[in-house]
Amino acid sequence: MFDKMEWYTKHAKKLDKKYYAKGESIYVLHRRTLQTAKSIIDLINDIPADDLFLELYMLVKDKKFGSFVGRYQYVLEIAKEKPDTFAEQLYEFYLKMSADIKKNNYYQGFFEFMSYFQNEDMRAMDAKRQLVYRAYVNLLMNQTEFLRRNKFELNKMVAGVTTKGELIEVDDICPSLDFCVHEIEHIALMTPDKLTPDTMLKVYAKRGYKVNSWEDTEILRVTQQLHTNVVAYLTPYINEFTIDIIPQASFSPALGEYLKDVPVLVKNSDAFKETLCHRRKTLSANGLKIHFENSTFTKDVLLKEIYHNGAIVCLYRIETSQGETAGFYNTQTKQFVSMFTHTEEQTTLLGNYIENTILWCYAAFVGSDTSILPTAESYNEYLSDPNAEITFTSIGGKLRVPTETKHIRTIAGDDRYETEVKHISGYIRKLPDGQKASERAVTLAQSLGYDLADNETYVQPFERSSWIIRK
Repeated sequence: MFDKMEWYTKHAKKLDKKYYAKGESIYVLHRRTLQTAKSIIDLINDIPADDLFLELYMLVKDKKFGSFVGRYQYVLEIAKEKPDTFAEQLYEFYLKMSADIKKNNYYQGFFEFMSYFQNEDMRAMDAKRQLVYRAYVNLLMNQTEFLRRNKFELNKMVAGVTTKGELIEVDDICPSLDFCVHEIEHIALMTPDKLTPDTMLKVYAKRGYKVNSWEDTEILRVTQQLHTNVVAYLTPYINEFTIDIIPQASFSPALGEYLKDVPVLVKNSDAFKETLCHRRKTLSANGLKIHFENSTFTKDVLLKEIYHNGAIVCLYRIETSQGETAGFYNTQTKQFVSMFTHTEEQTTLLGNYIENTILWCYAAFVGSDTSILPTAESYNEYLSDPNAEITFTSIGGKLRVPTETKHIRTIAGDDRYETEVKHISGYIRKLPDGQKASERAVTLAQSLGYDLADNETYVQPFERSSWIIRK
């Protein structure tokens, strides 16, 4: 019988002997890769080889994500057939794949590939298939470690790609946290007599974390896991115009007594999703802010729409008394994603609250159902938060980059001019008297869930360039 712990310990000791003295960044990147290998082995170990290979084949059959897709499938097959070879060669595999992705500027394609498995994981009902999806997701998520401009800058996280194909990175919300975990495990493996509670405190303190118990370290671990999941699931939708959706502060999983402050659902909210299939408005180009005054739990919500793979996706960031989190809602598939959907620490009450709050905000502003309005009274018909005062602020004007950075292309051979690229969001436009929308515009609007009036048309998102004199 294959002993997973014995297998992991063998490879961890081998890795530590080879890389521990070569510098923290090199060591930790190898450690992260080994941890990924372990998680994949844990997921697929009990699946019979024939069943696994069939599932892997069917998962990517006819999927057009690029010529390299089969290479990831092959790696998972090796994990099943030759786990030692898998562990020893995974790091080099990531290096080769990252070089291929960077050379061909295939960042967006890779993020779409990863997103496919993340979404299928949520929809999978078969337990065995779900394990295979999760193994795929783990394999792909660790690939992003090698896509950074500097793969050894370990406190940066890949978060998206600009509309011009430039990689976007953000700071890790819990910098160097897993460095502590790997160092403690190194001590446990190599010099176990030196592993004491005081050692643990010193290891964490060295990196700026004050902990008093193993329970404190677990809270930190889950805090980072929740944020990592949020960034990973948002990556396909993040560009220079939506980067402000990424949470700026961590969300504490130590809810404790705060759970009693989470407003409870008092009325069936299925109407939100139905309303969002028959919208009368789009969000403004730069989004919608909703401020909750005197709420027991929520402070602010930011919503932004993005046109993605033939669907309107609403991105959200919510700030609460416990910190910030984010996710998205696909109006076509009716799929709502939050960090609580994808973690072992799933909190049903909080997850339901966040989903219903976001969908109420969205439906109240863009929907045509007069029973769902952007008022505190309407909010309290669905969620019990009687003292809340709610203010909606539409962020109009031209589409702009939240960081105020500019993405400009230079004219080859002439440095007097440059082009400034502007991205125009989709919107509903009123037509002059006597005109009607084209059949194509009506069909597109209907496919996106918009109900057009007789004198309206839908203008889909587009890019506009203009020449300007270089200053």
